Amino acid sequence: MLKNILAMDSAELAEKSRDIPISEAALYALLGFLIVVVGIAFLIFIVWLVGKIMSKSSVKATKEPVKSEKPVHVPVLKEQTAQDINAVDDETVAVIMAALMAYYQKSNPKCEFTVKRIKRV
Repeated sequence: MLKNILAMDSAELAEKSRDIPISEAALYALLGFLIVVVGIAFLIFIVWLVGKIMSKSSVKATKEPVKSEKPVHVPVLKEQTAQDINAVDDETVAVIMAALMAYYQKSNPKCEFTVKRIKRV
């Protein structure tokens, strides 16, 4: 049909377009609008459904029980105080800083990274 329309000259096309009643043209326009709206609604539904599935799978992943291993008992000497246990010597701080700088050196060579606090976990 499109090939026939393209083959017509402008006079034939104008004469042919007058033969289509306005009600039929309005029906075609209405059907076109309806198809577009239904298509968009279908795409919105698919995106919503995928979001629900992803959120449920992430909730399932967080609700799975974590296998608890036996905690390692580290004997603490009686003469150590709480301040001594949380204190980290300067050599350890230097090693941590060097490791972090080596890691960030690849991505950002001008990284100005400073350690403000080290907390034992």
